[in-house]
Amino acid sequence: MIVGRISDVAAQRGVLPGAIVQALEAVRKVDLGALAPGRYEIEGDKLFYLVQDAELRTLTESRAEAHRKYADIQIPFSARERYGFALPQAGLAPSDDQFEAKDLAFYPPPAGECFIDAAPGDYLVFLPWELHRPCVIVNNRETIRKAVVKVHGSLLGM
Repeated sequence: MIVGRISDVAAQRGVLPGAIVQALEAVRKVDLGALAPGRYEIEGDKLFYLVQDAELRTLTESRAEAHRKYADIQIPFSARERYGFALPQAGLAPSDDQFEAKDLAFYPPPAGECFIDAAPGDYLVFLPWELHRPCVIVNNRETIRKAVVKVHGSLLGM
């Protein structure tokens, strides 16, 4: 997991992977509030983002997830959002395996899961296989606007 502020990306170009910088700079140039929910391509299926209006959920209503092929860059736009995070865990089997159809699997709560709150202007990068739990309530149940950038692992040397 990588956590940062979009406003700091230019200063961090030398330490962030090039595909992450490219993705964050592309999203930074658009007004997420003015875009319709949907998919927006940066580099075809290798690098694209989804604009979403997502309902925040309680911890018990949410599920940890992971991807095989893509890293997620989660960017809250309109409100604070809580994320769970855990490293991949040997022996933790998916409770809902959708890897073949959607590059997505849901997992039972992982051991040692930690939580971080992100505000508009922050970004969180979850690499392939890292367990993450997005869309958790910080203060109130609400619908938030966010972007989720999908970065194919091949752009990250994976």
